Amino acid sequence: MRHSYRSAPVLAVALAAGLLAATPAHAAPNAPTAPLRGQGDVNGDGYGDLVTASEAAVSGVPRAGAIVVNTGSSAGVSAGRTQIVTQGSPGVPGALEENDEFGSALATGDLDGDGYTDIVAGTPDEKVGSDVAGGAVTVLWGSKSGIVGGTDLPDPAPTKHDRFGDRLVVGDFDGDGNPELAVGTSSNDVWIFGAISRGGAEDRRRLTTAIAPGSSDYYRALAAGDFDGDGRDDLVVGGRYDEDGSYGGASLVYAGALGDPAVLPADAHAAATGDFDADGRDDLIVGSPDGNSVTVYAGAAAGLSTSGRRTLTQDSPGVPGATEPGDTFGEAVAVGDIDGDGFADAAVGVEFETIGSVPNAGGVVVLRGSAEGLTGVGSQAVHQGTAGVPGANEPYDRFGASVRLTDTNGDARADLAVGAPMEDTSNGALWNLGGSAGGVGTSYAIAFSAADVGLSKAPWTYFGRSMPVGDGA
Repeated sequence: MRHSYRSAPVLAVALAAGLLAATPAHAAPNAPTAPLRGQGDVNGDGYGDLVTASEAAVSGVPRAGAIVVNTGSSAGVSAGRTQIVTQGSPGVPGALEENDEFGSALATGDLDGDGYTDIVAGTPDEKVGSDVAGGAVTVLWGSKSGIVGGTDLPDPAPTKHDRFGDRLVVGDFDGDGNPELAVGTSSNDVWIFGAISRGGAEDRRRLTTAIAPGSSDYYRALAAGDFDGDGRDDLVVGGRYDEDGSYGGASLVYAGALGDPAVLPADAHAAATGDFDADGRDDLIVGSPDGNSVTVYAGAAAGLSTSGRRTLTQDSPGVPGATEPGDTFGEAVAVGDIDGDGFADAAVGVEFETIGSVPNAGGVVVLRGSAEGLTGVGSQAVHQGTAGVPGANEPYDRFGASVRLTDTNGDARADLAVGAPMEDTSNGALWNLGGSAGGVGTSYAIAFSAADVGLSKAPWTYFGRSMPVGDGA
């Protein structure tokens, strides 16, 4: 079984199914409810919260970037319970600068063990000195009143011009029960930070991977999960792998000790982990939108292997739709137990899906877990033309550009959050659809725009452009 961190912190990865728990009925009034496995709870009330990035103008500064936190409740999320965090917020390091796009990479986890989920904001386009895209990483601290202040984690190699913070994931790689943060760059280095507090990180170490260096096109994804059940999270690094000079797509899996990796032949543009077959070990789903596919690797005592893989497309039995050029099935993935049956399910973004005659309206395909793992049986297609889903399919909305599975109403089922950054003339919007015994339902369906949550409405706000990638935390 998966290990537990101190104060039950939440990983920035999609975790084992069946561990979403209902909100305790009588939590102490002044103490946080321990964050639930498989969801991020910034204010410690026991309900999962949504964390979403945008490229919003802030105080007149174009594309400075803002992070939107929508807190959960017994009725789910609401635009009325929103906190906007920027580099102009009290106690948050940095300054509002044009084109920074603060928080364009996101992760969540209780990094200091106080019972509140923290948000890690990666800003790879941050100007650091004379380095236009040196990058920055900021930990935003959760509390009873939401996010309060932040702490920068300085780039250990500030002269490399490597978009520090380009990808993020939280996991316990050394198995000591305390979370660590993996920070990606556009080089082939991943930095692991441990013992993180408001004073910074006491520990850091460099992992130089075999991913081809020098371009963010080569390095695409980070994920973490305990694939062999040894109590330590393993790190997945997806991108272009220089094994023979061809720079073919691959996923490199570094076991908990972060030694030599296993190589999986799947180009991970997006990746997430969860226990699809409920055997007590995490499994891995890798999205490869260039091939319009997702590949699932089953966890086992010896870890992940190619012999336990299954590739699914929209042409697979039971999967809605049909494979079409440019759909980008697998552009985004998230994992959580939508129907509460103990098996993790997956949401797959199809950002450029054409719905009927509407080009690039976008959609999401929900795949269901089972004793056989993740299959096409019982799959669902969700888009703005689905009955009960607010809105309407419009050209180039790109519904499904980001996805997340989080229990926002405390019913022990993960709810589906979907971003459409091009909605409303590139201002963007966010949907949240409740989980149910039958899959994604519409009893808690809600949608809200950039303006609804208080973002400056202007071209290229792109609200919903990203959420913590590939996680249900």
